This record gives sequence, C-alpha cells and structure tokens, in this order.
Amino acid sequence: MRAGGRAALVVAAAEFRGALAGRLVQGFGVVFALMALAIAAAGLAASGQLVVQGFTRTAVSLLSLALYLLPLVGLVLGAHAFGVEDGGTELLLAQPIARGSVLLGRTAGLAATLVLVAAIGFGLAGMVVVVGAGPAGLAGYLLVAAGSTVVGLTGLAVGVLLGVRARRRLTAVAMALVAWVVLAVLFDFAAIALLQFTGDGEPGPLLLVLLAANPIDGMRALGLVGLGADVLLGPTGAALSKLLGPSGGAVLVGTAMVGWCVVPLALAARAYRRRDF
Repeated sequence: MRAGGRAALVVAAAEFRGALAGRLVQGFGVVFALMALAIAAAGLAASGQLVVQGFTRTAVSLLSLALYLLPLVGLVLGAHAFGVEDGGTELLLAQPIARGSVLLGRTAGLAATLVLVAAIGFGLAGMVVVVGAGPAGLAGYLLVAAGSTVVGLTGLAVGVLLGVRARRRLTAVAMALVAWVVLAVLFDFAAIALLQFTGDGEPGPLLLVLLAANPIDGMRALGLVGLGADVLLGPTGAALSKLLGPSGGAVLVGTAMVGWCVVPLALAARAYRRRDF
C-alpha cells in the first residue's frame, strides 16, 4: 500500500473514533435505533401481546424513516466536521500528508460511522422481526437497508462539500439543513407540480429523470419496486416497476445515486486543496 493510502487509513480511523465519541452521532444513532425498533414492533395489541410485522411491511415503513433520517445524518455530519478548523486540522496538514489523503481519510471515517448507525438500526429491527415473524422477505429488507445507507452516503458527500466551501460551522450546518429540506420536502412538491402540468398521469421518461435527480426519491422508487410495487401500489406500482425494469431505468437511477456520491466529493477535494487554512 502506498504512503498516501496508509495515511488516509490512519486519518480515517482517527475520524471514526472521534465521530463515535461525539454527541451528534450518538444522538442520531439512538434516535434511529429506537424508531427502527418501534416500527418493527407494531405495538401492543388489544390482548396485550406484542405484534411484530413481517419483513416486507417493516421494510416499507423503515424505508420512509431511513430516507428522511439517514441523508440528514450524512449532511449534518459532513458539514459539521468540515465546517470549522480548530487547530487540529492545521497540525494534521502540517505533516507530510497530501490534502487529498486528509479529505479522503476523514470522509471515509465519517462514512464508516454513518454505515454503523444504519447497520445498528436496521440490524436491531431485523432481529426483532426474525424472532417474531420469521425470515420471509429478508432479501427485500436487505435491499432497503443497503439502498438507504447509500442515500445517507450521498448526503454525507454533499455535506462534506458544503463544509469545505463554508468558512464557519454554523453556516455549513445551516446550509446542510436547507439542502435536506430541498431534497426531502420541496423537491417532491415541485416534481408533483411539474408532472401534473406536463405529464399525462402515467410514469414516463420525465418521472425517470426526476428520480435520477434526487437520490431520496430514486431510492424510494427502487425500494418499492424491490419490495413488490405492483402488489403494494396496484396499477401505479405495476407501471413504476415497468419503468424501472428491463428498460434500464433502475440502472440510470442507480448510476445517478453513485454520481451523487462521487461528484460532490470531487468538487470538495478540489476546493480543499485550494483552501487557505
């Protein structure tokens, strides 16, 4: 392994330990784990016994939670980490380590932290479902878990870019929250309006472009198709499955999600190399 790669791994390990020790990650982790467990357990039935949903129903419910919470975790985590330099970064950059290795290492450590948060939440909920309802539908559940985690990583990539571009932590975090509102809330309203005025009411190329433009909506569609959209949503789900099926729509949306991870990090690396610390 080259020296730059070894340095990046050392930086990643240090960032991972520091992030886990922070209240931000601990708070998000506890909230996600508790909410995932609450979703997995349907609640107390009239008889007082705990009713546990199967994997498919749990995956559908967790998909909505994860696609709101994990991108928020990623955005805030990246912006918070890179939005301020407190002397430690200056000391780190004074060492014979390339700035690209520093950014890659720190981002990798944060990514590992986010993956751990997601794994704990989905893992605990999955264990409850296995014990209470058996393993039926596990494949779809794992698809939702993996896809939701990737969307969280896209949020992290955008958060890192915002943190690098901002000069203050407060500004970076505020920008991250605005980005989350736009992607998680406002984009849907704009997309519905656009489809209403320009579409014919059926899933088509325009919807495919909109799904590719927003990783949250893209993963929501892919997750529902993987869980059986034709059964869950009826004729609309069947049309969505066809749109993301053999025509290559799923490949386009998946490629766009990868782009949401790669492009912001490439831009962040360029800005990081030029930043005056």
